Amino acid sequence: MTTLPNGKPIDMEMLEVAMEDSNLGNTYYLNTQTGEVLFLSEGDDMNEQEQLAEEIEGSNDYVRIECIPSSEAYHWMSNFVDEVVAPKDQRAAQKLSTALHGKGVFRRFKDTLYTTGEQWTQTWYDWRDQRLKEAMEAWLREVL
Repeated sequence: MTTLPNGKPIDMEMLEVAMEDSNLGNTYYLNTQTGEVLFLSEGDDMNEQEQLAEEIEGSNDYVRIECIPSSEAYHWMSNFVDEVVAPKDQRAAQKLSTALHGKGVFRRFKDTLYTTGEQWTQTWYDWRDQRLKEAMEAWLREVL
């Protein structure tokens, strides 16, 4: 369990959701005193949204959580292919490398991943989860 300097636990599940959410209409904030992650969405009740926004702006206890940049997520996919897949399965690596070019890279990579076999699908998600955990920990070290 990851905790704040005051010993309170950080809601790591919501922090993970926040860092993976690329929807520009959603905004997340970490309360650096409670460990709670606040979620604001364009679809929320306007009064509730304004009240939360005022609370956040009127306090030094909140840090905005940015999502993982798409360039970093792309590097994770590319590194996975080069470092994990290529040494063990050249054919799967070639398919995945081809998927990493052109528009729609993220969807095409996942679609191709599912056709390479369950082994690589699970390996990818385990590998990606480790990168995400490292990114979350680095972000927390930076803001706390």
